[in-house]
Amino acid sequence: MLKLALRNLLDKKIRFALTTLSVVIGVTFVVGTFALTDSLRSTFGDLAEDIAGETDLTVRAAQQVGGETDRPTIPDSLLHDVAAIDGVVEASGTVQARNVVIVDGEGNAIRPQGPPALGMNYSSRVFFVIDGRAPDGPGEFVVDATTATGNNLEVGQTYTVNGPVRSQPFELVGIFNFGSPDTNTSLGQTMSVFDNNTAQQFLGFGDRLMEIRVLVDGDVEEVQSAIAALGHEYEVITQETAAAEQSEQFQSVLNVFTSILLVFAFIAVFVSAFIINNTFQIVVTQRVREIGLWRAIGVTPKQVSRSIVVESAVVGLLSTAIGIAVGMAVSVLMRAIIRASGFGLPSGPLVLRPRTVILALVIGLGVTMVASIVPAMRARRITPVAALAHDYRIERSGWRMRVAVGGAVTALGVACLALGMAGVGSAATVLALTGVGALVAFVGINVSSPAIARPVVRVLGRPIQALFGMPGKLARENAARNPRRTASTAGALMIGVTLMATTAVVGASVRNSVSDALTDAVSADYFIRSEGSQFDPATGFPAQVMDDLGDLDILESVVGYRVAFGGMVVGGQSRDLVSADFDAVEEHLDGGVISGSIAAGDPLTGVALHVDPAEDLGLSVGDTLEATFPDNETVTLTVAAIYADAIIYGNWLVDNALWEQHLSRRDYRFGTAVVAGLGDLAADPQLARSQAELLERSEIAIAETVAGFPGVIGENRAEFREANEELVNSIFAVITVLLGLSFVIALVGITNTLALSVFERTREIGLLRAVGMTRRQLRRAVRWEAAIVATFGGLMGVVVGMILGVAGSLATPDSFITTVDVPFGTLAIYVVAAALAGLLAAVLPARRAGRMNILDAIAHE
Repeated sequence: MLKLALRNLLDKKIRFALTTLSVVIGVTFVVGTFALTDSLRSTFGDLAEDIAGETDLTVRAAQQVGGETDRPTIPDSLLHDVAAIDGVVEASGTVQARNVVIVDGEGNAIRPQGPPALGMNYSSRVFFVIDGRAPDGPGEFVVDATTATGNNLEVGQTYTVNGPVRSQPFELVGIFNFGSPDTNTSLGQTMSVFDNNTAQQFLGFGDRLMEIRVLVDGDVEEVQSAIAALGHEYEVITQETAAAEQSEQFQSVLNVFTSILLVFAFIAVFVSAFIINNTFQIVVTQRVREIGLWRAIGVTPKQVSRSIVVESAVVGLLSTAIGIAVGMAVSVLMRAIIRASGFGLPSGPLVLRPRTVILALVIGLGVTMVASIVPAMRARRITPVAALAHDYRIERSGWRMRVAVGGAVTALGVACLALGMAGVGSAATVLALTGVGALVAFVGINVSSPAIARPVVRVLGRPIQALFGMPGKLARENAARNPRRTASTAGALMIGVTLMATTAVVGASVRNSVSDALTDAVSADYFIRSEGSQFDPATGFPAQVMDDLGDLDILESVVGYRVAFGGMVVGGQSRDLVSADFDAVEEHLDGGVISGSIAAGDPLTGVALHVDPAEDLGLSVGDTLEATFPDNETVTLTVAAIYADAIIYGNWLVDNALWEQHLSRRDYRFGTAVVAGLGDLAADPQLARSQAELLERSEIAIAETVAGFPGVIGENRAEFREANEELVNSIFAVITVLLGLSFVIALVGITNTLALSVFERTREIGLLRAVGMTRRQLRRAVRWEAAIVATFGGLMGVVVGMILGVAGSLATPDSFITTVDVPFGTLAIYVVAAALAGLLAAVLPARRAGRMNILDAIAHE
């Protein structure tokens, strides 16, 4: 039976290759993802140890709230106390800030795509000067070799540097390698490095430090205890802990990256399973007489099913082997693409862990064999009499059973979706319920879809029959002949279209919500932001920009905004924080205040919050709450206002004065400006010319001001809205392209099914040719059959995707989506694209059908 199974595979090389290809794609995606991330984890682990360097201990402020960028600072006077402890050989302070942007000789801001732009003080233990010298003075700095080489920075030249507080010219006195004397081990970030005093002042630390690094001669634990005794507000960690924390930061980024890629890998595997199952179902149907002969000569039902499973195992093993090899090559390609996009990944060998191989086997072999179980069980039911009858059909479950089972599964999925839309449980629970509900509902719909396949494809085929006559009629009848096969073939395509349609609905809803918010809630005339700020929420610009804009007489007021993820703890939970100027923010951005007044809030003790957290915590205007900030200070805040629009203000809003007391960052995330007198002119249509002149003057004044800070952009309201809409479109376009992989795999399935269908109809095709059908008509019939099946899959996918997209949009918090929008034009394009894809998938099967010899085809058994 093993030889027989292998012979059956080798005799049908095209079918074998197409089935293998669908599995290879899924395995490749998984292996490529894990090989890349495992390699980076290994390299980042070594790099984390290099960054920790030879430091034995690190002294820093204890932190209970916020991320590492919001860790409170320590006084530099502590440096002398630490250095005086017995056993301390050397103690050096460090400072570091983000959004320190170098302006090159052409006046362009050097801002990497993804990695941060950092500023820090010099240390000979981590910075190894390879050209020039170390910085020594208030007007000098050095940069890393990658930044210098990539942007033609030359030692001896003066360059402007935008810091968190202000912009200032510095002379470049040296170029260094980071982490190693021989090679620059940076990860694509730009690094502007100053002497200690200059760094403290320019980066906004004053007489404070981020941490102190200590070298010890003697018992490390004794020195650690002695330093800890200096104050409970400080913590002392070892080199091992510092390296582990650095590595954990790398791992957290990689985990997000891995999770995203694995989602698309799962989709690829899910689609492949449909194709494999459909392929084996068709093959078993075509081999009824062959298997009947086996049974007649004594082959047992168990041996029959075993032969099908063996075939699937061979397909799975070969697919796994090829997928692993191709996956390793793909991981190299992905690393090159990431590097080309601006992320500086460290060099290192590819890592293929046993876990990756096992997972590849589970996917390649396991999924293939599981998908073949139902066809194998069906093959067991073939009796010896099947060898004698041309019209023998394997018994299948009835329509009522299929509809009942499919309906029950769909109902279960809808119930999960309803719970997710209702917001039951935590955010993670809501997302899990929505995702599981969507998957289960899809499976239920797919199980039930044969019940509607025949009438739907008949309707879809009417225009084709009317346009193309007999070939169109054959295409229509062939598509409706076997509704189970049609539904199963269309099911793979339906997955891809469903996901793309869901993305389209969610994307349109997000875009509409953002557009509505920027149209209805924005009173500001201009927006100030950094280049690339739309793609990096941590990007900012110097506080001096807003100060200079505030000095312009043509502007009535300006407001700067800052954002801290997990910036404070209220009610035992971490809360994202936005800060602005209470006295003017409502004149710039209208968050839909329901009660109270933001302007009436005390800048140092006031807070405004969205209606959702207010209801969760039972808060109203005038109530107080305890909030703990990154400096470990707990402040009693008074609710000044409750608002309805979280897109504008986020969930929690405080004044910039409160921010500056408890968070160390001084740069702004973005800013807004209102032109003096413009509102009065806008109210009178007769003053339109004066309004236009005022806008022109204000635009020139703002442009001249921000020109002193290359990389900072000033946009009017329309430009800002357009930029945000383009951002949303770009994000969802990338997602759609990745989801298109499942679309491509589905085309393999359609090609496979049509190729098998042509083989199954060999005698029928010969008879059609014998009675006068031309090769062209025959090819046209096969192509339009594929188009009808693909259109059915696209139509089903659009309907299901629209439902899931609306459900997902409703389940999404109001801070992201406030209005649900269905882009019917885009969905119609997807249906048309599915039909065209079906035509494309039918090219090879149609050509094969047209080339058949008439006599050989008629004689085919």
